Amino acid sequence: MSRQHIPVKDITIGTKGWTTKVIMEAKGMPRSSQCSPVKYQRMILRDSAATIFESDIDKFSDVLTLYKTYYISNAVVKTILPQHRIANNDYQWHINSKTVVEEVTEEYSSISVPPYNFVPFSEFSKYINSDVYVDVIGVVIDAHPTREIPTVNGPQRIQELLLVDQQLIPKILTMWDQFIENECAAIVKNIKSKPIIAAYRIRIVSFNGGSMSTKGSSTFVINPDILEATRLKSWCVDNKAEVEQLTLKKSYVGSSSSAIKAPASHEIIEVKDIQSLEEKQTTFWLQAKISIPHLNQKYWYMACNKCYRRTNIDYKETFDCVHCAEKQARAMPRCLLEVQLLDKTGALIATLFGENAKKFICCSAETLMQNSTEMKIAKLSTLITNSKMKCNSLYNAFLCFTHSPLELS
Repeated sequence: MSRQHIPVKDITIGTKGWTTKVIMEAKGMPRSSQCSPVKYQRMILRDSAATIFESDIDKFSDVLTLYKTYYISNAVVKTILPQHRIANNDYQWHINSKTVVEEVTEEYSSISVPPYNFVPFSEFSKYINSDVYVDVIGVVIDAHPTREIPTVNGPQRIQELLLVDQQLIPKILTMWDQFIENECAAIVKNIKSKPIIAAYRIRIVSFNGGSMSTKGSSTFVINPDILEATRLKSWCVDNKAEVEQLTLKKSYVGSSSSAIKAPASHEIIEVKDIQSLEEKQTTFWLQAKISIPHLNQKYWYMACNKCYRRTNIDYKETFDCVHCAEKQARAMPRCLLEVQLLDKTGALIATLFGENAKKFICCSAETLMQNSTEMKIAKLSTLITNSKMKCNSLYNAFLCFTHSPLELS
């Protein structure tokens, strides 16, 4: 039977004994915190957001289902900082073992699945590098292998998906960190069926003229049971030949460095202008000469072979990684190289990680590790010098930077 309940907007930290009625709009996959192994799961409810932790995730896995309506009581109400909000509400709920969740039968459900404000791919230019997060829906037609790029927090893994909408506009979606192991893995597993994904709270960046990137608060629904997805799936079936041709031709700009299109002249900045860039501009191009300013550096660091975060574990030893929650992670060396970038206006120091560093000096991380002790610095200098002479690295190149002007992607 129908129960008394109050609107979500009336619920604050001081509200006692409340019951409200909500619809489950989106539900993220369980993941671990960046700074601890604590597992959590986030979900978007009508006009609010909720988080479930640890063992309570399994308890509610079959209870809270997408697009169903529920009475919820006794959740813990917490304030949430604006940068972490995934709903238009100053508060979020922590659902735990004491929270009462009761499904509302159709007879008493007055809440319908809400209309979604998905942004068309053709309108991405309005949101590039802005503080506004958008919701999008598209057909996943291709997936690139995972790779690593340097960031201000060290090297991180990404995986890029190619999405297309009903205007046959291809766009890249970059999945970061745990989205690779969770949502992205599920999408790639079904890539042959051309799954539809609804993505919430996605950032639009300038790469490739406007591409998508996940944030920590992003949420995905694969093959959502909504009208927009049904229409998109039908369109994909009707235009199967065009979609397949787009995938085979790969006429879009790919994820590898060899596929990155050279920038237009107005997109290239000079070294002297880097410090004056707006903080929100996270990607820019620089044309510069690359050199190694000094040979007396370590050239490598020991890292988790899954997420590439630094570790103190010995070479090839297995361990539980607190960053990516991998239970059988292995400690492996990864290249790390300090270089100087020089153009006619000045110079700056940048850091190359992983494959970028390996390609530049043509040495594997294992070779560098074996030859980088203090006693072997002369041998290492000769090794790098000889490698560079044999290597076809470009010393005068277009460089695309992401997230930090001091780290080369």
